[in-house]
Amino acid sequence: MPKTNWTMVVVAVLAAAFTLAGCADQGDMQQLNKNEFTLRGMIAADRQQLDALKAQVARQNDQIEELQHGAGTAGGTASGANDRIASLEAEVKALQAGMAAAPGAMPPPGAPADSVGPVASAPPPAGVTAPPATPAEIAPTWPAELDQEIAAAATSNEPGIKIYREGLDAMKAGKYPLAVARFTKLQHTYPKSPLSAPAEYFAANALFENGSYDQAVLQFNDLVGRSPKGKYSGAALLREAQAFLKMNPSDRIDARLTLERLIADHPGTQEAASADTMMKDLASD
Repeated sequence: MPKTNWTMVVVAVLAAAFTLAGCADQGDMQQLNKNEFTLRGMIAADRQQLDALKAQVARQNDQIEELQHGAGTAGGTASGANDRIASLEAEVKALQAGMAAAPGAMPPPGAPADSVGPVASAPPPAGVTAPPATPAEIAPTWPAELDQEIAAAATSNEPGIKIYREGLDAMKAGKYPLAVARFTKLQHTYPKSPLSAPAEYFAANALFENGSYDQAVLQFNDLVGRSPKGKYSGAALLREAQAFLKMNPSDRIDARLTLERLIADHPGTQEAASADTMMKDLASD
């Protein structure tokens, strides 16, 4: 075969190799995105399971208190009540063991059930390394953005503006569940409205302020996924990272990845500067 033909074959092979490599990279990114979505769903499901266990422990503790009170007033004839108390206490211990394996902190035996949360307040036992402290929180920007939206909404004629104003007013008053309800109704009723994106952003912040960090993560992530360069995408990524730290202060992988994405996608912004500060704070622990 002539030399020129061999050259053409080599060029063709190299071109095919680069094409395959590009397809592989794209496939890897799609798989990573799929894995990320699955992981976030698992986080939300685990959080819901923990909330259910907390409620069950609270109910069992209430029953124990009622039986103890009844046994105390009945005197020595309450052996059956005492047996029931012992049985309930065993059930509570079993539930607490299950909660210890779920995301979030587990209160020591005898602590109120409502003390369960994403951050443990009790000091660690001797010889056990304490989890890293949560970085100093950066003040959220949504209150100032909320005031701007309230002013703009006063003269707006957009479809759904009445629902949107109700959501903004509820948010301003600290009525976060009501705010989420109004913003969600707006999104479902007017999905293509320009008010839909800010409604989702403020709904996610309302969930964050109400302590529903897992749901806030999903909302922030959905907002950024649908509008990566939108007005609120940088602030949403910053709050998403903070929500990850609230959910599990000792596991910072998701928070770091979110902050790195914010710095890469929104360079030169105030949100990127805040993300850089958080990254340095995380690295210093």
